[in-house]
Order: sequence, then C-alpha cells, then structure tokens
Amino acid sequence: MNQIKLPAGFRDSILEEGTKKNKVKAILNEVFASYGYEEIVTPVLEYYQTYSNAFNTLNDQEMYKFFDRSQDILALRMDMTVPIARAVTTRFQDEMGPFRLHYCANVYKVRPSLAGKQSEATDCGVELIGLDSHSDLEVLTCALDGLQALDLPSHILEIGTVRFFDEACRSARLSEEQRTKLADLIDRKSMVELKDYLQALDLNDTITAFFLRLPLLSGGQDMLDEAYGCAFTPALREIVIELKGLADELTALGYGRHVQFDLGKIAHLDYYTGIIFEGFIEGAGTSVLSGGRYDQLLKVFGNDLPACGFSFKLDALIDHIEAPEKRAKVRLIYGPRQKVEAMQLARDLRREQIVELVPGFTDEIIIKEVEA
Repeated sequence: MNQIKLPAGFRDSILEEGTKKNKVKAILNEVFASYGYEEIVTPVLEYYQTYSNAFNTLNDQEMYKFFDRSQDILALRMDMTVPIARAVTTRFQDEMGPFRLHYCANVYKVRPSLAGKQSEATDCGVELIGLDSHSDLEVLTCALDGLQALDLPSHILEIGTVRFFDEACRSARLSEEQRTKLADLIDRKSMVELKDYLQALDLNDTITAFFLRLPLLSGGQDMLDEAYGCAFTPALREIVIELKGLADELTALGYGRHVQFDLGKIAHLDYYTGIIFEGFIEGAGTSVLSGGRYDQLLKVFGNDLPACGFSFKLDALIDHIEAPEKRAKVRLIYGPRQKVEAMQLARDLRREQIVELVPGFTDEIIIKEVEA
C-alpha cells in the first residue's frame, strides 16, 4: 500500500491551512513590493555542485539528491539564498545592481525521523544584492514591517552579528577546531561545559571572562553597554558601536520596542559575514523569520557583490494566523434545461458570493444558502 502514502517528512496542505498560507503570502508580497522588491522564481532543482561551492562545510545527508541523464548530481533546493545568488550571477554577471528580489517558494531538507519538523517547508523572503552594510537598516525595517503587517502577537526581532564572535576568536588566536567547539557550546548556552573547555584552552583571564559572558549578552539596547565593557580589543568595541548606531536608528524609526540584541547568537549557515537576526512571536516555539548579511557568497559564483536578506517560515507562522473571513456561499441547483441560464445567473452572483452549481432533475432553478 506504499503507493498511497507520503514519504517521511512530507504532508498534504489542505483546507484552512492552505487558505492561511495564501493569506500570509499575499500580505508579505505586498510589503516586499512596497519596498521595490521584484519577484524571482527559481527551479526547484539545482546542481549539487552549486550548494557544495556555496558552503565551506555542507552536510549532504540533509539534501535530496538525484542523477540526471548525464549522471550529474542534482538536488532539491535547500534554501532560496543560494539559488538567487546563482541566478543573479548567471543573468546579471556584468551588472552591479542593486538587485531587490523577493520570493515565496518551497524548500527541502531531509529531517531526522520524529524530529518534529517537515522536510518540505515554505519560505517567503527578500534578498538585497549589491549594497553594503549601510543598507542593513532597510532590510531590518522590511522584516519588521512584515511582522507588523501579519498582526502577530508580541513580535520581536533579535539581532546579532557573526563578526563579534569571529573577531574575538581571531584575537584569541584560536584554531578552526577550537572555534567550532566554542561556537557549539555558546550556541547551546552550555555554561558548565563552556567553563571547563575555556579552562583547558588556557587563555588569559580577560578573554576567558569574555567568552563566559558571551552567551548571556542578550536583551535590550542597554545590554550593548555591557557588551562594550566586555570587549577586549578596539575592533570588538567598534562592532558594538556600530550595533548601538543601528539600535538608535531603529528606535528613531519607531521600532525600538520590537528590537532586541543577542551577541551570543551563532550563525548556523557558514556564508554569513555580518548581522544575523531572527524573528520571534509569542506562543511559537521557534523563530518565524531568519536572515543576515552574506558578502562573500556571490563571489563563489563569480560576481563579487555584497548582499543581505531574510525569509519568513510560513509553516511556523500559520498556527498563529487568523483564517481569512469566508465569503457568503450559495448552492445553485438547476434542471436539465436551465444549464445556460444557471451559468449566467451564477456569473452575476459570483461578484458578491461563492456559488456552487448542482445539477438537478426538475426544470427549475433553486438557490440555497450554505452555512460557512
């Protein structure tokens, strides 16, 4: 009976769930378009090599892979950032941009059995390609406006930067192996293991204290003052000053109460080079939005352009979205000789309501209201 079952990690989206997704897509597309973003649609299949070039460390066990007729390896797209970076390079290789692009598309990733996540997910987001970090403010306000437009409960955008952790590791002269281990402990906020590991590294007291404090450097704008006090190099202090400037700009624009900072935030995608951020709403157990700056990714494909973007995770959102109000519905029952007349009447009625046509057996037309 396998022919009537779905593969593990996949499910049908029907009835109200599909209606909610369409509502979210329409709202977000309107926000994105208001910022000047134009829609891009990429194929669901990419060459495996496209992703292996994009990531320094690629876990291909998370990918759905196939062979084409030439025995080249194809893969279902894992995200939309890499395909868009590839598309901009192949279509606009000699242009500098900026390119403002938005999308709504399904992405695919193999999930462990019983992990609670689906292998097929719907992302809606934007990519701003060709502008440096001075445009971070535009991308962040677009994300915040999207959260606001969805009328979500108590939304917060949590902002960090990969530069803070990376600069500290560079200054401490940590190896890549040490950096990777430290990143995992900080990301999991495993304070006991972190303390033991730092003692084993035999760093000086100032640097050890910094890394011990890093997982706890999260909160409102006041936390940035504490971060400045923890910074042990001029470069680290400069990064905090830049974040404070971004915080002031967001506050001036009226977003202050919806913004927090987390300097212990660790990027889970290795192509990020600057700010990283996540959106959270009350009642959701995971982030509903994520993004960041990736200034080196397009260089991999031969087009050295800076970029920043984000995506909303629709599957995490729809349980917190009200279904759109249903239109009035009637059932139009018609006899064998009234087919054309019934079609004409239904066409007029559909301007105001939903009409279901039902063939009948008597030569008459009957209109019945249907309960929503």
